[in-house]
Amino acid sequence: MDKQQLQEFINGIGMIAETALLFYRSTLSAKATQEEAMRLTQAFIAATLYGNKGGSSEKK
Repeated sequence: MDKQQLQEFINGIGMIAETALLFYRSTLSAKATQEEAMRLTQAFIAATLYGNKGGSSEKK
């Protein structure tokens, strides 16, 4: 991995972190409990990282 690829990777992780924080705060604003917000945020991060691995792609 060269320096540019490493920087792009770090930028991607930062983007995911910022988006996850916004998502977490939004769930709290929507009256979710802290536990619900954390579980939803964990699911959000997993979906961001792993996507749809189930094999069911919807194409229209």
